[in-house]
Amino acid sequence: MVLQKLLVTPCFTMILLVLLLTASVVTTNKELPKLQDRLENLTARVQHFQYLNTHGLYNALHLRQLSQELQELHQSINQTHRDRPGAETQKLRTELQTFQEDVEKMYRDDIFNMESVRERLRSFNNRVQNCRTIPEDFRSSCYHRIMKNISSPVNTKLSPYGKSYISGGWGRDTSATSEMERYWVQPLVSGHRFGNIIRLYQSFEDFMSGRNYKDEIIAPSYSHSDAVQGPGTIMYDGVVYYQCYTAAELCGFDLQTKKVQRLKLPDAGINNKFPYCYYTCRDWTDIDLAADSQGLWVMYSTEVNHGNMVLSRVDTEHFNITHTWKTRLFKRSVTNAFMVCGVLYATRYVDLYREEVFYAFDTTTGMEDNMLSLPLEKVSAGIANLHYNPTDMKLYMYNDGYLMAYQAFF
Repeated sequence: MVLQKLLVTPCFTMILLVLLLTASVVTTNKELPKLQDRLENLTARVQHFQYLNTHGLYNALHLRQLSQELQELHQSINQTHRDRPGAETQKLRTELQTFQEDVEKMYRDDIFNMESVRERLRSFNNRVQNCRTIPEDFRSSCYHRIMKNISSPVNTKLSPYGKSYISGGWGRDTSATSEMERYWVQPLVSGHRFGNIIRLYQSFEDFMSGRNYKDEIIAPSYSHSDAVQGPGTIMYDGVVYYQCYTAAELCGFDLQTKKVQRLKLPDAGINNKFPYCYYTCRDWTDIDLAADSQGLWVMYSTEVNHGNMVLSRVDTEHFNITHTWKTRLFKRSVTNAFMVCGVLYATRYVDLYREEVFYAFDTTTGMEDNMLSLPLEKVSAGIANLHYNPTDMKLYMYNDGYLMAYQAFF
């Protein structure tokens, strides 16, 4: 702590110089080598803190950022209390006031435990989200909270584009209003990064037999601004949602109108900044989408949340973000993630033929569980896309060019 405070003092270098000059006057030539050794040792020990300082971990920017986050959180809590006043929102306002007083004391004493501060901010944020206007039927329709088991693959099929297309997505249209049995496959090209075509099948029989399909053009080329980047694609109620080409934005391509909508994801890391990366990194997986009975979700990471997963709920009617939760799950420590009834699940690599669902975050309660152990079979190492469909209660996986489906049990 003493070294850290010395480091952030502007006169630190001056002090060292003065110390050297003083030592040269009051010490003998015999003592000087010893003193120089001590100074070299001190410099080496301080270098670690210097690195942290120059990389923004101990500078004033962090404190300004903390003040800004506190102000935004204060506004969010007050707005939520005005919209839906209750005991929990009043409790949050009181706790935030106490927290602000604690932070002011930290300023006065110049003693900060930033990790503890950030964790409290994350907790406040998630509690506010849980108090906001989630539809009243959210909990009642989601009586299945945590998965109990996952079946062996109920179908395994090679992608119609061939095994060389190792990255992409596939599944069944997720819709709360229609029982249309429409299946889709969306391959990635150009370094397994971009795409502009989605193949549609009107029935499961057509999909399995590879007939009666239609290739829908999402963008004029795979380098167009409306093209697909990464394998996080999902189809929800006749709209194809995906990460827009090289941007921290969501695109929504309406299969009926052929129009594309765009939605920015503030602070989202892209271009392999926060990909899924447990065993080996799956490139271009910074932004992932999911759809369940509650609607559309987007999963990503930010620097503000230190690379941990952020989960946002998307209003598809107005195409905006309504809620955002911050987890403590480092995105690079998982192989993939999916949503089931408002619960975020994450997987990790076990071996070439097995994955494990090991983590769950419940948006209704804000609780995390990292003690799950649900086995998930596969035929190859890499998982490009994994999502749940509430219509048939199945998980759909794009596994290095193989299209696989599983039955979920609750």
